[in-house]
Amino acid sequence: MNFLPEQGPPSRDPAMAVNLRRLVWVRLVAVIGELLVVGGAWWGLGMALPLSGLALVILVHALINVLAWWRLRRGRQLGAEEILLQLVLDVLVLALLLYLAGGASNPFVSLLLLPLVVAAAILPKGHVWTMAGLVVGAYGVLMFQHRPMPQVATHAGEDFGWHVIGMGFGFLLAVVVVVFFVWRMAESLRERDRVLAQAREQALRDEQLVALGTLAAGAAHELGTPLSTMAILTQELAQEYVHDTALTQRLGLLRQQVDRCKQTLAMISASSGSLRAEGGGRIRVDRFLEEVVAAWRQRRPEAELVYEASGDDTAPMIISEQGLRQALITLLDNAADSSPQAVTLRCHWGTGHLTLAIGDRGAGVPPALREQIGKVAFSTKPEGQGLGLLLAHAIIQRLGGTVSLQDRSGGGTWVHIELPLARLLLDE
Repeated sequence: MNFLPEQGPPSRDPAMAVNLRRLVWVRLVAVIGELLVVGGAWWGLGMALPLSGLALVILVHALINVLAWWRLRRGRQLGAEEILLQLVLDVLVLALLLYLAGGASNPFVSLLLLPLVVAAAILPKGHVWTMAGLVVGAYGVLMFQHRPMPQVATHAGEDFGWHVIGMGFGFLLAVVVVVFFVWRMAESLRERDRVLAQAREQALRDEQLVALGTLAAGAAHELGTPLSTMAILTQELAQEYVHDTALTQRLGLLRQQVDRCKQTLAMISASSGSLRAEGGGRIRVDRFLEEVVAAWRQRRPEAELVYEASGDDTAPMIISEQGLRQALITLLDNAADSSPQAVTLRCHWGTGHLTLAIGDRGAGVPPALREQIGKVAFSTKPEGQGLGLLLAHAIIQRLGGTVSLQDRSGGGTWVHIELPLARLLLDE
């Protein structure tokens, strides 16, 4: 009379362990119910039941449940065959109980169908037919081989009425069990679909990032020679026109920009997608954030940034992660593109977490597009391609963090970032 409210594939699958775990709990309730029904019939209705035989069968049922619990504790993967065996044992136990109490005339005989319902939902076709044959065979045997149903001693002449009451109780129990099972089955299917959808999105995002990484590596290789040539030419021009102060200053600025491009390309070429300690290894988190802000202010001198940092305790030491540095700069750039005169960066570190909020006073992101952020490359700017934002999300997610958007009071958008510090403390 036991069942499983969970689906599972026919081959070995971790979901089968969930099925067996729920079967253990349901079987525990069933054993208690069997004791209550037998006790009520014996003491409440005065029925002369074979108490010792019923008690022995119920004890065997409880031992089967203990063995199933022990099987779960071993932590080994389960297959459909083991679930089938558990359901077969349930059918045999229920058949023995019915044999000792009226056979097919027992009002609870319809409960034999419940293990078959479970098998039809979670097991392959061959196993379902096996269960169907077993249930039909058990019912056929109980029609001809059983101990007669004892009479109700305290209510002579009302046996049929109590039989109908018992049938109603058994029917109600079957309805509750089937509804509960179907509900849990639908819930499991929805959860599986959600996980599969996330896996497909992740695979698509990873494919885009791999393609982008390959393109970036190729571009870094191809652009290296032209940049080196430009660096040599600017140096020669500076030496040739050393007396032209204005031209020398412009050439110096050009040389700085070329050097910056070369450093960026070197970083792309050297990046392996793992944590990389730049500039001396570990650094205090507040110092790391200050360096990010300083680097961004240097590249966007026209923008106004309000920077606030606080913490619950002394700033912890983290890895100077180049990927995180670039992700924050990208998000600050997006904020500055929306409202260059009103960019805010708030940082707070606590026990195990680093929280950052980047705010702007721009037009915001339409709600219809928010679900696409971090999943596909898109941009609200006419000249933008959205690759920087996609990479920023990927870097933060690789570090175990999350990114979310929220409307800012008075207009604009807050970009909230939650980062677990554990991923940045690996080398501590």
